[in-house]
Amino acid sequence: MTLLYPIVLEAEDNGATSAYVPGLPVYAAADNAAKAERAIREALTAYLAAHPESRPGARVRVARYSDKGTTKVDIVSVAALVGARRSATKARASRANGQLGGRPRKTATSSPRLGKTPR
Repeated sequence: MTLLYPIVLEAEDNGATSAYVPGLPVYAAADNAAKAERAIREALTAYLAAHPESRPGARVRVARYSDKGTTKVDIVSVAALVGARRSATKARASRANGQLGGRPRKTATSSPRLGKTPR
């Protein structure tokens, strides 16, 4: 079974980087982010070896701030961090279809599937 544990890396004022796993007593610190990632990986591995029944209890969400028009903060999914976006065509089709997602509707000019006869 694969479990995902969120890890937070924070830059300190003195240039060091701290890391921790929300919901678990796992912490690490190092001179830079790469060393902190290595240290938190080793600390989490050791903790999970000693406590194999531990499960991630933290839910990760992202606060998105927009100052366009009216200033507002939205809570969005983690996918916002990796830039999950819809294509312009898919977004147009979704608006036209009155749905949040989906493929563009087939039109009369669309070619039928190979091997299928039109109805």
